[in-house]
Amino acid sequence: MPTVLKSSLILFFLLSTFSFFVEAQSLLIGKWKRVDKDKLIDTVSSSAKNCGNLELRVDSTFQIEGDSSTHNSQTPGWHVCEAMTGNWELNNKNNLTLWLAGDQGRVFLRYKIILLTKHKLVLRSQFSEKKQRDIIYSR
Repeated sequence: MPTVLKSSLILFFLLSTFSFFVEAQSLLIGKWKRVDKDKLIDTVSSSAKNCGNLELRVDSTFQIEGDSSTHNSQTPGWHVCEAMTGNWELNNKNNLTLWLAGDQGRVFLRYKIILLTKHKLVLRSQFSEKKQRDIIYSR
């Protein structure tokens, strides 16, 4: 295969891969409303209505809204729907990593993007490959 043809094919592959990555990243940016949270939340507090909603910002920061009532809870143990902030990154076109802010070291949540459209986002934790645990968002 001539060198010019090889170079052209490699350049085409790199540009198409880069354009897909940029398109996926631009689709991710914005506010996402969690639509499957009724399984997690059994209260109807005003702060629980937005619990789990995700905002991915252009500056690579994110915020997951929490339920402020869990912050004041006297019940010991893990609480569903705590607020989280930090930085996000997109790897290999379909892996979303959320790096949590805080002074406990480099803690992260890693998700595989199952579906990404202009109006729907489906994430699956890479710590659990079970479809039942998919997190579903809409705009």
